[in-house]
Amino acid sequence: MKKTLLGAALFLAGAAGIGPASAALFTSDHCTGGCGDGSATGQPGGFATITGTPGAAANSVNISISLNNNNGIVNTGLHAFTFNLIGNPTVTFSNFSSSLFDVINSSTNTVGATSIMQNGFGTFEYGLDYTGGNGASNPFSGTLSFTLTGSGLTLGSFAELSTGGSPNAFFALDIISGTTGRTGLVDCCVGQPTPFGVNPVPIPAVGAALPLMVGFGGYLGWRRRRKQAAE
Repeated sequence: MKKTLLGAALFLAGAAGIGPASAALFTSDHCTGGCGDGSATGQPGGFATITGTPGAAANSVNISISLNNNNGIVNTGLHAFTFNLIGNPTVTFSNFSSSLFDVINSSTNTVGATSIMQNGFGTFEYGLDYTGGNGASNPFSGTLSFTLTGSGLTLGSFAELSTGGSPNAFFALDIISGTTGRTGLVDCCVGQPTPFGVNPVPIPAVGAALPLMVGFGGYLGWRRRRKQAAE
């Protein structure tokens, strides 16, 4: 019975839109002089960790970027964070963890695919600028998180590289290194076919969990009556 209850709980969580988190690392170092120590991961554990989870609402994704090794996001004339989305949907940014970031090419936080040059990585379609101060003396060292909502949006939507870059990348992040003090772009995700390494399927809306819960409650009642009759 315990296994049955656990399996049902996991199934209901998925039906309610509570999906598993998928994380990736910024490990590719393109800072002038190097932001990392020259290792395969740039720094121990990577420069930053980006995590995506399905949002509570349909067609939404939660994104969280945590800086590692005392790194910070800066504004050195580059864009703070850039990415692409398959199908070029119009998306709305919301639930920012910090007010120090602006949506590029939008004053309303809703934007379609645009053309955003990001130095040697070429052109991206969506992104954020850091407004906390120019140069490297005012870095953002917290966790940058926000929600994206748009038609058909899933974790798999992020599996599109920039164009015209050397190399092309899924994500680019402008940082100051906590180990070398240098600034520049780092990118994600070397060696992965998609940034989150997943090909997610659509998750039913939150309301879909209600009939499932009612049905499962009826099933438990039937099992209980059957067990009592057998005794």
